[in-house]
Amino acid sequence: MLDKLRQEFLENTTQLLIVDNTNQVLDTDDSLFSIKKGSDITDFHPFFHVISSLFEDDRKEQKFYCVQMEIKGRMCFFDIRTQVNFEEKQLVLFLEDLTDHYKTVHQIKQVRNESIINFNITQELNNELNVQRGFKNKFLANVSHEIRTPLNSILGFLSVLENTSLDREQLDLIGIVKDSSKNLVSIVDDLLDISKIEAGRLEIKNKRFNFKKFTESLIKTYELQASEKRLQFIVDIGTNLPKFLIGDQLRLNQILINLLENALKYTHQGTVTLRISTSSRNMRRIPVTFEVVDTGIGIPKEHLTNIFESFTQLEKRGLFGGSGLGLSIVKQLTQLMDSNLEVKSIVNEGSTFKFTISLGVSHDQKEDKETQVLKGSDKKSGNTKKKKYRILLGEDIEVNQLLMMRLFADEGSYSLDIAKNGEQVVLFLEKYKYDLVLMDLSMPVMDGYDAAMRIRSHADKRIKKMPIIALTARTTEEEREEAKECGMNAYLTKPVNAELLFKTIDRLLHRYKNKKA
Repeated sequence: MLDKLRQEFLENTTQLLIVDNTNQVLDTDDSLFSIKKGSDITDFHPFFHVISSLFEDDRKEQKFYCVQMEIKGRMCFFDIRTQVNFEEKQLVLFLEDLTDHYKTVHQIKQVRNESIINFNITQELNNELNVQRGFKNKFLANVSHEIRTPLNSILGFLSVLENTSLDREQLDLIGIVKDSSKNLVSIVDDLLDISKIEAGRLEIKNKRFNFKKFTESLIKTYELQASEKRLQFIVDIGTNLPKFLIGDQLRLNQILINLLENALKYTHQGTVTLRISTSSRNMRRIPVTFEVVDTGIGIPKEHLTNIFESFTQLEKRGLFGGSGLGLSIVKQLTQLMDSNLEVKSIVNEGSTFKFTISLGVSHDQKEDKETQVLKGSDKKSGNTKKKKYRILLGEDIEVNQLLMMRLFADEGSYSLDIAKNGEQVVLFLEKYKYDLVLMDLSMPVMDGYDAAMRIRSHADKRIKKMPIIALTARTTEEEREEAKECGMNAYLTKPVNAELLFKTIDRLLHRYKNKKA
């Protein structure tokens, strides 16, 4: 049985030939192809010209791999083994047909090479996309900085103007300019956020925050906006919600602001409702459900899916304004928080946006100690400061210098000196006594980062421990982290919010005073 199978296999795959040193065919078994005895084997294929040289070689056996021959119109591949009989001047050829084998190997190599090529192409494309994305992110960050810098002085001086003696018409005009400027800031922020989300660089940061104050601030803002449009703003917040929760307050605020802004924008009469509730009694983590309901123009059923796409607005005539990014950001932020944004809407009746996120419950439900102390000190002193603190501002742009001088003059509780760059900031600190430094990050000669590091490594302990507040038009998370690593105690962005600025100064001065004591 085995002999028969072996014989059949050899007949189908192997041919033997015997030739002499003149290349004449002495014998052949014609297993694979026919060749005439007595013929010159080199006429069959040029490869066999090598035979005559084998008789001059000392080696008795040699092997040639993957020899390509065309036989009867078919391309074949052979492994050829030779065995020389030097005495009789004869050569035995063993031709093994490995056509299928070599074709398979070739295909495998081809697929592998194509895979490598495709991988390299993909890598190149990814690198190119990363370069483009990096350029886009850098471009947007720079655009944001360049837009925020003049807006800082525009909004700042508009606020100053509001406090002067103006008639009703002038105040209305200032209000329009302020709203337009704030819209521009909002659009820039939306562009930066959508860019971060697309690049996968936006992270959800869970921290303890005062949920009660968070909702009170939202309610206060949108009650006012609703009343200006003669709408009723209804608030329904569950009584069983804890005061302090753990979550990303910034991103949660961003989601609700976008939803409430949209509700107010597209509602001309009736109500806008903010509803917050929880169904859980679990004191470690609770699901909190947020609903924003309006009686506005509604959304056609066929558009309920594409409203979450970037730069999409249902109103094509531009009657309502905006960047068209709000709902796209909301959708992606809720997904990052492991939630799903649901929407129900009826044209001319209104819309409901609803999502549920899991928030941690802080084990400490008491007011922050620092806040309590500040409240107590305000009550005792009647909110008047006995000492006039001395502040040093590092700022190179003159119009921003003028704005800060005016804000501090109106506030009246501080004296303000100005340095035009980081190097001057350090020199002024060494020459005069200050209580706190406000530092722009982008300055000539020495920027705010280097100046902060110089201060934190200073030999004078008084200078080394000086509170530093970054006051900048740069808003990226990387720049915030870099400022923190350089030793800055707080990070405020332009356009300047005067109320937040002076609250932050008070908080740091109080903390610094306690540490010194």
